[in-house]
Amino acid sequence: MLSSAAMRAICDDRSTLQNMLDFEAALARAEAATGVIPTAAVAPIEAACKADTFDMAALAEAATRSGNLAIPLVKSLTADVAKADAEAARYVHWGATSQDVIDTATMLTLRAGIDALDADLSRAIKGFAALARSHRNTAMVARTWLQHALPMPFGLKAAEYAASLARARCRLRQLSREGLALQFGGAA
Repeated sequence: MLSSAAMRAICDDRSTLQNMLDFEAALARAEAATGVIPTAAVAPIEAACKADTFDMAALAEAATRSGNLAIPLVKSLTADVAKADAEAARYVHWGATSQDVIDTATMLTLRAGIDALDADLSRAIKGFAALARSHRNTAMVARTWLQHALPMPFGLKAAEYAASLARARCRLRQLSREGLALQFGGAA
C-alpha cells in the first residue's frame, strides 16, 4: 500500500531470483577472464541464468528445507547448465558460497531500490520547489506546540520540505556510491 509499483517490481521474488542469477553469470565471466574456469563454460552458464525459466514455487519449497534460496537455486542452475554442457555445469558457482550470492543479490536489489527512490525524491523536490515559488507570498498559520504561531509564507514551508528531501537525496546518493559494499570471501 505504501510502496510504488516500481519498488514492488524491484523487490519481488522474480527480481530477487534474477539478481542471484546475474551474480552467477557475472561470477562465471570474471572467473573465465582471470583463467579460473574455462572460457567455454561462460556461455552455457549465462544462457541458463534467466529467472523466467525457473520454477519459483519449487525453489521456495526447497529453500525452506535447505535454509536459504541459494542452495536449491545453484542445484537447479547446475542441472539446467548440464543439459546444454555437462563440462560447463562443473563450474557453476565455482568457489562461491551461498552467502556470496545472497549478499550480492541483496546489494543489487538495494542499488535498484535506491535508484527508484532517487527518481521519486527528484519529483517530490521539484514539486515542493514549484509550490515554494508559486506560494512565496501566500500566508499560512504557523504552529508551535500544536498552537497557532505567527503567520508565515506557505512557500517557505514548501521550500523547507524541498530542502529536507534534497538533503536526504544527497545522503542516499552517497550511500549508493560508498555504502553498498559486500564481502566475497568464498568458503574459507
